[in-house]
Amino acid sequence: AAALAAGFRPAYSEIFLRYGARRAVVFRAGSACPAGIRQAAEDFFDPDGTLRPATYGRFHVFLEKVSSQDRGGHEVRCYDDALAFVSQARDRAELARRIDRAFPHGPAGTAWKSLLKIPLYPYQRQGALFAAKAGRCLIADDMGLGKTIQAVAAAEILARQAGIRRVLVICPTSLKHQWAREIEKFTDRSAVVVEGSAATRSRLYEGESFFKI
Repeated sequence: AAALAAGFRPAYSEIFLRYGARRAVVFRAGSACPAGIRQAAEDFFDPDGTLRPATYGRFHVFLEKVSSQDRGGHEVRCYDDALAFVSQARDRAELARRIDRAFPHGPAGTAWKSLLKIPLYPYQRQGALFAAKAGRCLIADDMGLGKTIQAVAAAEILARQAGIRRVLVICPTSLKHQWAREIEKFTDRSAVVVEGSAATRSRLYEGESFFKI
């Protein structure tokens, strides 16, 4: 009963990604974890072992400290999904900084004049900025408020600030050509509707068009 209450306590330490409604990187000290590693972890992790978001940019410093210490053979496992999560968070933060520099006044300012062929309403600008910085999001405006132009504007921001070279639009078949017309209306980017036989679709996917619908 005592062992069951204590839970699984391996000798090695580990850094893993905790899944759930909100993902988090967690450090769990092993039963044989040296004091030096525990002290180093205090600078990066909360008392419950959760990596503080403010330290994502310095996470590599913790890994270097752990690997450089005389651990007496103590093993610290850092799993790939935890590393990928931190890397993605750092990339998103850097992208957000680049977008903020390009649009220092947010939805206002002159930076929007050259983004698309037609002007956007302030709420559309705000939605495009949110989508570009979020990494993944849902634009849930009512019909007729311009979700398409917000998505196209977000793609254009990412093309200029993150260097993306391809955009895949997935939509009902009946809306494919409408998307193509809207893209041509809003931007100077090329767009192709992917349809036809399997061989034709394969050739279209391999093409150089920026938007593939």
